[in-house]
Amino acid sequence: MSGGERERTPVDRVRRLSDTEATFAYTHALTRGRGGLTTSFTMNGVFSPERVEAAVELWLRRLPLLSLRIEDTGGEGLWFRQGTSAAPSTGERLWGLRVGRAAEGATRFSLSLHPAICDGHSVGRLVRPLLDALFGVPGACAGAEELPPDTDELTYESGGVCGLCVPGPARRAVTSYGGEAGPGPGRGRSTGVVRESDGGVTLAIGPYETRRLRDWCGARRLTVSGFLATVLADAFARESGRREVTVARAVSLRRRYAERALISEPGCVLGLVRARLRAGGAGRDAVGAGGDLVGRARGHAEVLCSAGRDWRPERRAHTAIRRAVERETAGGGGPELRVTDAGSVDTALGPHAGRVTGFRTVAARGDGALDGALHLSSFKGALTVGLAVGGPWAAAAERELSDAMLLHNRR
Repeated sequence: MSGGERERTPVDRVRRLSDTEATFAYTHALTRGRGGLTTSFTMNGVFSPERVEAAVELWLRRLPLLSLRIEDTGGEGLWFRQGTSAAPSTGERLWGLRVGRAAEGATRFSLSLHPAICDGHSVGRLVRPLLDALFGVPGACAGAEELPPDTDELTYESGGVCGLCVPGPARRAVTSYGGEAGPGPGRGRSTGVVRESDGGVTLAIGPYETRRLRDWCGARRLTVSGFLATVLADAFARESGRREVTVARAVSLRRRYAERALISEPGCVLGLVRARLRAGGAGRDAVGAGGDLVGRARGHAEVLCSAGRDWRPERRAHTAIRRAVERETAGGGGPELRVTDAGSVDTALGPHAGRVTGFRTVAARGDGALDGALHLSSFKGALTVGLAVGGPWAAAAERELSDAMLLHNRR
Protein backbone atom coordinates (compact mmCIF):
# COMPACT_ATOMS: atom_id res chain seq x y z
CA MET A 1 0.00 0.00 0.00
CA SER A 2 1.36 3.40 -0.95
CA GLY A 3 1.73 6.37 1.35
CA GLY A 4 -1.09 8.16 -0.48
CA GLU A 5 -3.46 5.26 0.15
CA ARG A 6 -2.59 5.28 3.83
CA GLU A 7 -3.48 8.99 3.96
CA ARG A 8 -6.86 8.34 2.35
CA THR A 9 -7.63 5.62 4.89
CA PRO A 10 -5.96 6.75 8.13
CA VAL A 11 -5.11 4.00 10.58
CA ASP A 12 -6.61 5.97 13.46
CA ARG A 13 -10.14 5.83 12.07
CA VAL A 14 -12.28 3.72 14.37
CA ARG A 15 -15.58 3.37 12.51
CA ARG A 16 -18.19 5.28 10.58
CA LEU A 17 -20.97 6.90 12.59
CA SER A 18 -24.30 5.09 12.52
CA ASP A 19 -27.41 6.75 11.12
CA THR A 20 -28.50 7.77 14.63
CA GLU A 21 -25.09 9.11 15.64
CA ALA A 22 -24.63 10.98 12.36
CA THR A 23 -28.07 12.60 12.68
CA PHE A 24 -27.25 13.95 16.11
CA ALA A 25 -23.77 15.04 15.03
CA TYR A 26 -25.02 16.98 11.99
CA THR A 27 -27.82 18.58 14.02
CA HIS A 28 -25.36 19.58 16.73
CA ALA A 29 -23.04 21.18 14.16
CA LEU A 30 -25.67 22.93 12.03
CA THR A 31 -27.54 24.42 15.00
CA ARG A 32 -24.41 25.65 16.80
CA GLY A 33 -24.54 23.22 19.66
CA ARG A 34 -28.22 22.40 20.13
CA GLY A 35 -28.71 18.99 21.71
CA GLY A 36 -25.52 18.75 23.74
CA LEU A 37 -26.06 17.71 27.36
CA THR A 38 -24.56 19.31 30.44
CA THR A 39 -24.84 17.43 33.72
CA SER A 40 -23.97 19.14 36.98
CA PHE A 41 -23.59 17.33 40.28
CA THR A 42 -22.27 18.29 43.67
CA MET A 43 -20.29 16.23 46.16
CA ASN A 44 -19.59 16.73 49.81
CA GLY A 45 -15.88 17.27 50.23
CA VAL A 46 -13.07 19.24 48.64
CA PHE A 47 -10.79 17.41 46.21
CA SER A 48 -7.30 18.47 45.25
CA PRO A 49 -6.58 19.16 41.56
CA GLU A 50 -4.10 16.28 41.57
CA ARG A 51 -6.74 13.84 42.78
CA VAL A 52 -9.25 15.01 40.17
CA GLU A 53 -6.68 14.81 37.36
CA ALA A 54 -5.70 11.28 38.37
CA ALA A 55 -9.36 10.25 38.45
CA VAL A 56 -10.00 11.73 34.99
CA GLU A 57 -7.00 9.85 33.61
CA LEU A 58 -8.40 6.54 34.91
CA TRP A 59 -11.87 7.49 33.65
CA LEU A 60 -10.58 8.07 30.12
CA ARG A 61 -8.65 4.81 30.24
CA ARG A 62 -11.85 2.93 31.12
CA LEU A 63 -14.02 4.71 28.52
CA PRO A 64 -12.14 4.90 25.19
CA LEU A 65 -15.29 6.45 23.73
CA LEU A 66 -14.26 9.74 25.34
CA SER A 67 -10.94 9.81 23.50
CA LEU A 68 -12.61 9.91 20.10
CA ARG A 69 -13.18 12.84 17.79
CA ILE A 70 -15.56 13.17 14.85
CA GLU A 71 -14.05 13.77 11.44
CA ASP A 72 -16.07 14.89 8.42
CA THR A 73 -14.39 13.16 5.49
CA GLY A 74 -16.70 14.63 2.87
CA GLY A 75 -17.60 11.83 0.48
CA GLU A 76 -17.21 9.10 3.10
CA GLY A 77 -19.28 10.92 5.71
CA LEU A 78 -18.57 11.18 9.42
CA TRP A 79 -16.08 8.93 11.16
CA PHE A 80 -14.97 8.41 14.71
CA ARG A 81 -11.21 8.58 14.96
CA GLN A 82 -8.70 8.48 17.77
CA GLY A 83 -8.14 12.00 19.05
CA THR A 84 -4.45 11.57 19.68
CA SER A 85 -3.48 12.30 16.07
CA ALA A 86 -6.48 14.25 14.79
CA ALA A 87 -5.75 17.87 14.03
CA PRO A 88 -8.15 20.43 15.53
CA SER A 89 -9.52 21.19 12.08
CA THR A 90 -10.53 17.57 11.45
CA GLY A 91 -12.15 16.66 14.72
CA GLU A 92 -13.92 18.16 17.70
CA ARG A 93 -13.54 17.19 21.32
CA LEU A 94 -16.65 15.35 22.46
CA TRP A 95 -16.69 16.19 26.15
CA GLY A 96 -15.66 18.80 28.67
CA LEU A 97 -15.37 18.79 32.47
CA ARG A 98 -15.28 21.74 34.85
CA VAL A 99 -14.66 21.35 38.57
CA GLY A 100 -15.04 24.08 41.16
CA ARG A 101 -16.10 24.96 44.67
CA ALA A 102 -19.89 24.81 45.14
CA ALA A 103 -20.28 25.86 48.76
CA GLU A 104 -18.39 25.47 51.99
CA GLY A 105 -17.03 21.93 52.01
CA ALA A 106 -18.61 20.92 48.67
CA THR A 107 -17.39 20.51 45.08
CA ARG A 108 -19.35 21.03 41.88
CA PHE A 109 -18.69 19.01 38.72
CA SER A 110 -20.07 20.07 35.33
CA LEU A 111 -19.81 17.52 32.53
CA SER A 112 -20.69 18.50 28.95
CA LEU A 113 -21.19 15.70 26.42
CA HIS A 114 -21.63 15.62 22.66
CA PRO A 115 -24.99 14.06 21.65
CA ALA A 116 -23.32 11.59 19.27
CA ILE A 117 -21.61 9.77 22.16
CA CYS A 118 -24.14 10.16 24.97
CA ASP A 119 -27.92 10.30 24.94
CA GLY A 120 -30.10 11.50 27.77
CA HIS A 121 -30.67 7.99 29.06
CA SER A 122 -27.00 7.14 29.67
CA VAL A 123 -25.56 10.23 31.38
CA GLY A 124 -25.39 8.55 34.77
CA ARG A 125 -23.53 5.60 33.28
CA LEU A 126 -20.74 7.96 32.25
CA VAL A 127 -20.66 9.76 35.59
CA ARG A 128 -20.38 6.60 37.69
CA PRO A 129 -16.95 5.44 36.41
CA LEU A 130 -15.62 8.95 37.05
CA LEU A 131 -16.77 8.67 40.66
CA ASP A 132 -15.38 5.12 40.85
CA ALA A 133 -12.00 6.55 39.93
CA LEU A 134 -12.34 9.54 42.23
CA PHE A 135 -13.09 7.36 45.27
CA GLY A 136 -10.79 4.48 44.37
CA VAL A 137 -13.39 1.72 44.00
CA PRO A 138 -11.29 -1.50 43.80
CA GLY A 139 -11.03 -2.92 40.30
CA ALA A 140 -13.49 -0.44 38.86
CA CYS A 141 -11.01 0.97 36.34
CA ALA A 142 -9.06 -2.19 35.63
CA GLY A 143 -10.14 -2.68 32.03
CA ALA A 144 -11.41 -0.57 29.16
CA GLU A 145 -15.02 -0.95 28.05
CA GLU A 146 -15.85 -1.78 24.46
CA LEU A 147 -16.82 1.00 22.09
CA PRO A 148 -20.52 1.09 21.23
CA PRO A 149 -21.27 -0.92 18.09
CA ASP A 150 -22.54 0.50 14.83
CA THR A 151 -26.28 -0.08 15.25
CA ASP A 152 -26.72 0.07 11.47
CA GLU A 153 -25.17 -3.39 11.46
CA LEU A 154 -27.44 -4.82 14.18
CA THR A 155 -30.78 -6.61 13.89
CA TYR A 156 -33.68 -4.39 14.97
CA GLU A 157 -36.57 -5.98 16.88
CA SER A 158 -39.43 -3.60 17.59
CA GLY A 159 -41.20 -5.84 20.11
CA GLY A 160 -44.31 -3.69 19.77
CA VAL A 161 -43.45 -1.72 22.91
CA CYS A 162 -43.84 2.03 22.70
CA GLY A 163 -42.47 2.97 26.13
CA LEU A 164 -44.34 6.27 26.03
CA CYS A 165 -47.49 5.81 28.06
CA VAL A 166 -48.86 4.38 31.29
CA PRO A 167 -50.45 0.95 30.66
CA GLY A 168 -53.56 -0.25 32.45
CA PRO A 169 -56.70 1.46 33.72
CA ALA A 170 -56.87 4.64 35.72
CA ARG A 171 -56.31 4.15 39.42
CA ARG A 172 -57.32 6.01 42.52
CA ALA A 173 -54.02 7.34 43.84
CA VAL A 174 -53.65 7.08 47.61
CA THR A 175 -50.29 8.04 49.05
CA SER A 176 -48.60 7.33 52.35
CA TYR A 177 -49.70 10.68 53.73
CA GLY A 178 -53.38 9.75 53.16
CA GLY A 179 -56.10 11.08 50.93
CA GLU A 180 -56.56 11.33 47.17
CA ALA A 181 -53.72 12.76 45.12
CA GLY A 182 -54.40 16.24 43.84
CA PRO A 183 -53.85 19.83 44.84
CA GLY A 184 -54.90 20.63 48.38
CA PRO A 185 -52.48 21.60 51.14
CA GLY A 186 -48.92 20.73 50.23
CA ARG A 187 -45.62 21.01 51.99
CA GLY A 188 -44.08 23.02 49.19
CA ARG A 189 -45.38 25.94 47.21
CA SER A 190 -42.32 26.96 45.22
CA THR A 191 -40.18 25.29 42.59
CA GLY A 192 -36.43 25.32 43.00
CA VAL A 193 -34.98 27.18 40.00
CA VAL A 194 -31.37 27.12 38.85
CA ARG A 195 -30.37 29.27 35.89
CA GLU A 196 -27.58 27.56 34.02
CA SER A 197 -24.62 29.41 32.54
CA ASP A 198 -25.60 28.46 28.97
CA GLY A 199 -29.07 29.96 29.32
CA GLY A 200 -30.99 26.83 30.28
CA VAL A 201 -33.14 26.53 33.39
CA THR A 202 -33.43 23.66 35.85
CA LEU A 203 -36.66 23.29 37.82
CA ALA A 204 -36.92 20.94 40.77
CA ILE A 205 -39.55 19.89 43.29
CA GLY A 206 -39.09 17.82 46.42
CA PRO A 207 -39.91 14.12 46.94
CA TYR A 208 -43.30 14.96 48.48
CA GLU A 209 -44.44 17.10 45.54
CA THR A 210 -42.93 14.60 43.10
CA ARG A 211 -44.97 11.79 44.62
CA ARG A 212 -48.15 13.84 44.45
CA LEU A 213 -47.52 14.77 40.81
CA ARG A 214 -46.88 11.13 39.85
CA ASP A 215 -50.01 10.00 41.67
CA TRP A 216 -52.10 12.71 40.02
CA CYS A 217 -50.83 11.75 36.56
CA GLY A 218 -51.11 8.01 37.19
CA ALA A 219 -54.74 8.34 38.29
CA ARG A 220 -55.45 9.89 34.89
CA ARG A 221 -53.42 7.35 32.87
CA LEU A 222 -50.72 9.91 32.08
CA THR A 223 -46.97 9.93 32.45
CA VAL A 224 -45.41 12.96 34.11
CA SER A 225 -43.31 13.60 31.03
CA GLY A 226 -46.34 13.36 28.74
CA PHE A 227 -48.30 15.76 30.93
CA LEU A 228 -45.52 18.34 31.12
CA ALA A 229 -44.84 18.03 27.38
CA THR A 230 -48.49 18.84 26.68
CA VAL A 231 -48.30 21.91 28.91
CA LEU A 232 -45.29 23.19 26.98
CA ALA A 233 -46.76 22.23 23.60
CA ASP A 234 -49.74 24.44 24.42
CA ALA A 235 -47.39 27.27 25.35
CA PHE A 236 -45.42 26.78 22.12
CA ALA A 237 -48.63 26.94 20.11
CA ARG A 238 -49.76 30.16 21.77
CA GLU A 239 -46.40 31.87 21.29
CA SER A 240 -46.09 30.84 17.64
CA GLY A 241 -49.72 31.35 16.69
CA ARG A 242 -49.94 27.74 15.47
CA ARG A 243 -52.39 25.00 16.38
CA GLU A 244 -49.91 22.16 15.94
CA VAL A 245 -46.53 21.54 17.52
CA THR A 246 -44.07 18.78 16.69
CA VAL A 247 -43.05 16.75 19.73
CA ALA A 248 -39.97 14.58 19.34
CA ARG A 249 -39.89 11.96 22.07
CA ALA A 250 -36.53 10.31 22.78
CA VAL A 251 -36.83 6.53 23.20
CA SER A 252 -33.95 4.33 24.29
CA LEU A 253 -33.35 1.49 21.80
CA ARG A 254 -30.94 -0.54 23.93
CA ARG A 255 -33.37 -3.45 24.26
CA ARG A 256 -34.65 -3.32 20.70
CA TYR A 257 -31.77 -5.12 19.00
CA ALA A 258 -31.24 -8.88 18.86
CA GLU A 259 -27.57 -8.28 19.71
CA ARG A 260 -28.44 -6.19 22.78
CA ALA A 261 -25.67 -7.86 24.78
CA LEU A 262 -23.16 -6.04 22.56
CA ILE A 263 -24.56 -2.60 23.40
CA SER A 264 -22.77 -0.90 26.26
CA GLU A 265 -24.71 1.63 28.31
CA PRO A 266 -22.67 4.71 27.28
CA GLY A 267 -23.23 5.88 23.74
CA CYS A 268 -26.06 7.23 21.59
CA VAL A 269 -28.60 4.43 21.11
CA LEU A 270 -31.70 6.51 20.70
CA GLY A 271 -34.73 6.95 18.50
CA LEU A 272 -36.61 10.22 18.09
CA VAL A 273 -40.30 9.50 17.68
CA ARG A 274 -41.88 12.56 16.09
CA ALA A 275 -45.55 13.41 15.94
CA ARG A 276 -47.45 16.60 15.15
CA LEU A 277 -49.73 17.24 18.10
CA ARG A 278 -52.72 19.53 18.15
CA ALA A 279 -52.42 21.96 21.03
CA GLY A 280 -55.00 23.89 23.05
CA GLY A 281 -56.93 26.98 21.99
CA ALA A 282 -55.15 30.13 20.95
CA GLY A 283 -56.43 32.08 23.95
CA ARG A 284 -53.95 32.74 26.71
CA ASP A 285 -56.29 31.21 29.30
CA ALA A 286 -57.20 28.12 27.27
CA VAL A 287 -55.22 25.67 29.39
CA GLY A 288 -56.15 26.99 32.82
CA ALA A 289 -59.81 27.63 32.03
CA GLY A 290 -61.71 25.75 29.35
CA GLY A 291 -58.88 23.74 27.83
CA ASP A 292 -59.12 19.96 28.27
CA LEU A 293 -55.46 19.49 29.13
CA VAL A 294 -55.85 15.92 30.40
CA GLY A 295 -57.76 14.88 27.30
CA ARG A 296 -55.15 16.38 25.02
CA ALA A 297 -52.33 14.71 26.97
CA ARG A 298 -54.03 11.33 26.57
CA GLY A 299 -54.53 11.97 22.87
CA HIS A 300 -50.90 12.98 22.49
CA ALA A 301 -49.81 9.76 24.23
CA GLU A 302 -51.85 7.67 21.81
CA VAL A 303 -50.35 9.43 18.79
CA LEU A 304 -46.82 9.05 20.13
CA CYS A 305 -47.43 5.40 21.07
CA SER A 306 -48.53 4.64 17.54
CA ALA A 307 -45.52 6.48 16.12
CA GLY A 308 -43.24 4.61 18.54
CA ARG A 309 -44.55 1.21 17.48
CA ASP A 310 -44.16 2.08 13.81
CA TRP A 311 -40.66 3.53 14.19
CA ARG A 312 -37.87 1.69 12.39
CA PRO A 313 -34.18 2.59 12.07
CA GLU A 314 -33.08 4.01 8.74
CA ARG A 315 -30.09 3.09 6.63
CA ARG A 316 -29.06 6.28 4.85
CA ALA A 317 -25.92 7.63 3.31
CA HIS A 318 -24.42 10.43 5.37
CA THR A 319 -24.99 12.88 2.53
CA ALA A 320 -28.72 12.10 2.71
CA ILE A 321 -28.70 12.52 6.51
CA ARG A 322 -27.03 15.91 6.21
CA ARG A 323 -29.55 17.11 3.60
CA ALA A 324 -32.44 15.98 5.83
CA VAL A 325 -30.98 17.80 8.84
CA GLU A 326 -30.40 20.92 6.74
CA ARG A 327 -34.07 20.90 5.72
CA GLU A 328 -35.19 20.52 9.32
CA THR A 329 -32.92 23.25 10.65
CA ALA A 330 -33.84 25.68 7.84
CA GLY A 331 -37.17 26.30 9.57
CA GLY A 332 -40.65 26.44 8.16
CA GLY A 333 -41.84 23.33 9.92
CA GLY A 334 -43.02 25.12 13.04
CA PRO A 335 -41.79 24.78 16.61
CA GLU A 336 -40.50 21.47 17.94
CA LEU A 337 -40.25 20.25 21.51
CA ARG A 338 -37.78 17.45 22.26
CA VAL A 339 -38.58 15.39 25.36
CA THR A 340 -36.32 12.92 27.20
CA ASP A 341 -37.37 11.05 30.32
CA ALA A 342 -34.22 9.52 31.80
CA GLY A 343 -35.95 8.04 34.85
CA SER A 344 -34.09 7.62 38.13
CA VAL A 345 -30.35 8.24 38.19
CA ASP A 346 -29.88 6.62 41.62
CA THR A 347 -29.42 3.16 40.11
CA ALA A 348 -26.90 4.43 37.56
CA LEU A 349 -24.78 6.07 40.27
CA GLY A 350 -24.79 2.93 42.40
CA PRO A 351 -22.85 3.28 45.67
CA HIS A 352 -22.09 6.93 44.93
CA ALA A 353 -25.74 8.05 45.12
CA GLY A 354 -25.32 8.74 48.84
CA ARG A 355 -22.26 10.91 48.20
CA VAL A 356 -23.95 13.08 45.56
CA THR A 357 -25.96 15.96 46.99
CA GLY A 358 -27.45 17.26 43.75
CA PHE A 359 -27.75 16.01 40.17
CA ARG A 360 -29.27 17.77 37.17
CA THR A 361 -29.04 17.62 33.38
CA VAL A 362 -30.03 20.27 30.83
CA ALA A 363 -29.75 20.36 27.04
CA ALA A 364 -28.08 23.18 25.16
CA ARG A 365 -30.34 25.98 23.92
CA GLY A 366 -29.05 26.05 20.37
CA ASP A 367 -29.50 29.03 18.07
CA GLY A 368 -32.47 30.69 19.75
CA ALA A 369 -35.33 29.52 17.51
CA LEU A 370 -38.80 28.92 18.91
CA ASP A 371 -38.20 25.37 20.00
CA GLY A 372 -36.82 23.67 23.03
CA ALA A 373 -35.86 20.59 24.97
CA LEU A 374 -37.28 19.04 28.13
CA HIS A 375 -35.10 16.61 30.09
CA LEU A 376 -36.67 14.83 33.05
CA SER A 377 -34.93 12.74 35.68
CA SER A 378 -35.37 11.93 39.34
CA PHE A 379 -32.79 11.68 42.07
CA LYS A 380 -33.52 10.49 45.60
CA GLY A 381 -37.22 10.62 44.80
CA ALA A 382 -37.21 14.25 43.65
CA LEU A 383 -38.08 15.31 40.11
CA THR A 384 -35.71 17.57 38.19
CA VAL A 385 -36.61 19.07 34.83
CA GLY A 386 -34.04 20.66 32.56
CA LEU A 387 -35.73 23.25 30.35
CA ALA A 388 -33.90 24.69 27.34
CA VAL A 389 -36.06 27.12 25.37
CA GLY A 390 -35.14 29.40 22.50
CA GLY A 391 -36.72 32.78 21.85
CA PRO A 392 -37.80 35.53 24.24
CA TRP A 393 -40.53 33.60 26.03
CA ALA A 394 -38.40 31.48 28.39
CA ALA A 395 -39.88 33.19 31.46
CA ALA A 396 -43.44 32.28 30.44
CA ALA A 397 -42.43 28.68 29.73
CA GLU A 398 -40.72 28.48 33.10
CA ARG A 399 -43.78 29.82 34.91
CA GLU A 400 -46.24 27.48 33.20
CA LEU A 401 -44.03 24.47 33.76
CA SER A 402 -43.56 25.36 37.45
CA ASP A 403 -47.32 25.68 37.93
CA ALA A 404 -47.90 22.34 36.24
CA MET A 405 -45.26 20.58 38.36
CA LEU A 406 -46.86 21.86 41.55
CA LEU A 407 -50.45 21.33 40.32
CA HIS A 408 -51.54 24.74 41.64
CA ASN A 409 -54.70 24.90 39.55
CA ARG A 410 -55.47 21.25 38.85
CA ARG A 411 -58.68 19.67 40.05
